[in-house]
Amino acid sequence: MAARDLLGLVWSNLLRRKVRVAMTAVGVVIGTAAVIVLISLASGLQRSYAESLGSMGDLTEIRVSPPSVVSAFGGTSMGRAGEEAVLNDRTLDEFRKLPGVVAITPLEQLNGVGRLQLNRLEGHTQVVGIDATQVNNLGFKLASGTDRLGRWQALVGARVAEGFYNPRTGRTVEEFPDLQGQALQLVLSRMGDDGRPVERIVRLRVTGVLKETGGQEGYTLYLSLNDVLELNRWFTGTRVNPSRDGYNQALVKVADPGYVLTVQQEILNQGFFAYSAQMMLQGFNQVFLIIQGIFGGIGAIALIVAAFGIANTMLMAIYERTREIGLMKAVGATNRDVMSVFLTEAGGIGLLGGIGGVLLGVGGGVLIDLVAGTLLTAQAVQSGADPTELNISIIHTPIWLPLFALSFSTLVGVVSGVYPAVRAASLDPIAALKYE
Repeated sequence: MAARDLLGLVWSNLLRRKVRVAMTAVGVVIGTAAVIVLISLASGLQRSYAESLGSMGDLTEIRVSPPSVVSAFGGTSMGRAGEEAVLNDRTLDEFRKLPGVVAITPLEQLNGVGRLQLNRLEGHTQVVGIDATQVNNLGFKLASGTDRLGRWQALVGARVAEGFYNPRTGRTVEEFPDLQGQALQLVLSRMGDDGRPVERIVRLRVTGVLKETGGQEGYTLYLSLNDVLELNRWFTGTRVNPSRDGYNQALVKVADPGYVLTVQQEILNQGFFAYSAQMMLQGFNQVFLIIQGIFGGIGAIALIVAAFGIANTMLMAIYERTREIGLMKAVGATNRDVMSVFLTEAGGIGLLGGIGGVLLGVGGGVLIDLVAGTLLTAQAVQSGADPTELNISIIHTPIWLPLFALSFSTLVGVVSGVYPAVRAASLDPIAALKYE
């Protein structure tokens, strides 16, 4: 039987039983819509988490800590040569040779108490020293100024200005100061040998202000590594050589997130503790894949139930069209032709239900996203968030999902029609023609 004749015959048969076909297809519609909505929900939650994780940390960065962090949780970490691993300049040079690495810098935090002064305002922030020669490769995004770090020059995060307050009233200022180009005073204090407090004032020049990224760097003031090491020596009163004895932390930046896990694993193999947002994201992606599978399975149950409805409809069609089947065989139709008719009709019901389910699922997802987004935004605004910065979405429908749902619903229809098609093809044409 030609494909055109087959489709014409199937279409006329479906039109003859419009109400029954529609009622049977409703089950497929519900199942398909459930699959799309549930998987879209899981996908939307996964995307929201990935975006929030990306805002908290650069996905191309790896934080490396010395073995002392690892040994605190059990034993001393050893390098490949059997010696205790040390995060010194020699180690950092080895890290630079790893594939995809574009920048490495030690991260040295200020070990003592310090406060910032700007005219009559005071503020507190985290002070971190970085390698001034690596700043250009660290990917800092500037809101103003340059990323050059000379002696006693500073790069400040976008939210450092929010930490300033009026010391006479103890209240934060109504208008945050513009720190670009400002001369800040970093006031340090420690206890002297005689037990009295000792202060040191360092004058800093702000060369650049970073763009807001939502990460930790927004609250950080960056100085040259040598400047912070000098201040730490003043705090402790002892001279150390971290380039030989080891740094407290280092930052490794790679060219692309695809390199992160490989580089991180190599660093772990050398006995160091390494953390990256990319590794955390990978772990949660695996969890979300399981959630998508569970949600998709729940929706698929409705499709399986609908499959029994399609099978029942096709079996009823056999009894109603027994003489018609006998006539088809009498005029030369083969068993294959009869099976093709019934399989195509069953697949057609699945296809029609799938189309309706896709439309219902996508439309329902948009509606759910709109309502949930409105409610969550209202709650966030009540908590003090800026509504212009909010873009809450919990539903994400990948392009492949409607296509997959449509194909799967059609396949369910075809599989449901296998038994009725085989039974119709096995009818004896003479007995079928005599059937009343």
